[in-house]
Amino acid sequence: METTHLYQSLTFLAYATGVIVIIVGVMLVKVLFDLSKLAKNVDETATIIKTELVPTLQNINKSVEIVSGIIIKADEGVNRVREMIKNSPLNILSKVSSVTGTVAKGFFGGLCSAFKIFSRK
Repeated sequence: METTHLYQSLTFLAYATGVIVIIVGVMLVKVLFDLSKLAKNVDETATIIKTELVPTLQNINKSVEIVSGIIIKADEGVNRVREMIKNSPLNILSKVSSVTGTVAKGFFGGLCSAFKIFSRK
């Protein structure tokens, strides 16, 4: 009687193992199918990104060139204005104001010293 139970148990184990192997095989096929779909989607996405990215990068390059040209022109204009100010009488007046400021300091310093000397006596 024990051998019949043993044979029945082994038969059940064989059927259960067969069912589990079939289930694992089906799941493995499903995973491979999903991976195949994922690879196709990634390829399509990469193609779309490539076709959209190239014109976008070209537009960015053109924009950078335009902005760079504007900056260069603005810098040239600022340099021209600086040169005009250097060569204009305004530059001379700014130097005169610094010289008169120094002279005024000396004058007022001397005046204060004179007051101090006269106030001691």
